[in-house]
Amino acid sequence: MKTIIIIDDEEDARNLLRQYITAYKELQIIGEASNGLDAVKLINKLKPDAIFLDIQMPGLNGFEVLTQLDEIPEIIFSTAYDQFAIKAFEVHAIDYLLKPYGKKRFESALSRILKNQENVIPLAEELLQKEANFPSKIILHKGTRKLMITTKDVYYAEAFGDYTKVFTKNEEFLATKGISQLQETFKSTIFIRLHRSHFVNINTIVELKKVDRYHYVYLNNGKSLKVSDTYLPALKKIVL
Repeated sequence: MKTIIIIDDEEDARNLLRQYITAYKELQIIGEASNGLDAVKLINKLKPDAIFLDIQMPGLNGFEVLTQLDEIPEIIFSTAYDQFAIKAFEVHAIDYLLKPYGKKRFESALSRILKNQENVIPLAEELLQKEANFPSKIILHKGTRKLMITTKDVYYAEAFGDYTKVFTKNEEFLATKGISQLQETFKSTIFIRLHRSHFVNINTIVELKKVDRYHYVYLNNGKSLKVSDTYLPALKKIVL
């Protein structure tokens, strides 16, 4: 059973979606919202498997809702003709429902979109990058879940092949970018490279210490990380 939340400011649109969705025994509607603010609260509370998300809504539009979620569910976007929204979908190869739509188009979207959700992530990342000098949140993976993690909560990152392991104080996540690309994505001066395989949040460092011939940083969660000679001078300017 896949749980669903419907988000649309038009009552007729919600009624139509409810009618279409209830025809599927494997889908269960667990909530509805008529504006962006209520949508964020409802999605973060109920954590549905999928949402039907209108773009043009009062309070927060659909794109703004996307950037404020704790976890990204499967999404079927809908919009009346909106040049900006449609361009964004086309750039990221995301399908959507263009209002007004009928049952046949709904069924086509349902079968296609839910199988092609990875394209939603680049769109969400682009939106996060635009919201500030550096993104307040970063999308990370934990198993099959796609989670929004507060950037400042990241303690350090470790290269992992073509991917990167990302650590908060007590949890481990996976980023689908390489370590250099990930650090560039953060666009933040609070992260500094220690080694070709690591970068660290400078606010988590409690000590820089030399042990035998190597230097290590010690973090406030008890973790220690080796510093290479290449990155040591820049680190000393910040820590010492």
